[in-house]
Amino acid sequence: MFDRMRELFLQNGLRPLSFLSETAELDRKVNRSELTALLVLHFRGQLTMSALASHLGVPLSTATSLVKRLVRKELVDRRQSAKDQRVMLVELTGEGLELAMQVKAVMDGMLARIQSALSQEELEQLLSLAVKALRAVQSKGSDETKGTSTNASLRRIEIDD
Repeated sequence: MFDRMRELFLQNGLRPLSFLSETAELDRKVNRSELTALLVLHFRGQLTMSALASHLGVPLSTATSLVKRLVRKELVDRRQSAKDQRVMLVELTGEGLELAMQVKAVMDGMLARIQSALSQEELEQLLSLAVKALRAVQSKGSDETKGTSTNASLRRIEIDD
């Protein structure tokens, strides 16, 4: 149950964490997008730039800017793949891992409070309704952009690293 809820938070930029006082100190260090990237790297490990962008649901250019900020803050390292120099790999530094673990602890605490307040049936209903609501919001967004020249010109190219 925790894993599914955690995944929902990651997919939505950690917005539910903004209600917690425990995140105020973290907000001074990094923004929500940066926290989300740190958590994705914590859970998924080393990723290519394109894989990170995909997990974050952002264009590669946005992920590149985000990673540049995290590199300046010494929270991630970015380097070329030894197998393919066109591929950039991103991984957490020690400091980035510490910060990601702090965010994970806050998230786990919040999820534990939710779990203790609800029955198992209520938890399953909450998760089911959250997934259903997110799909509805996401499908509306994709319906609005269908047929635009931006979407029509994009295509995904897989590069093995």
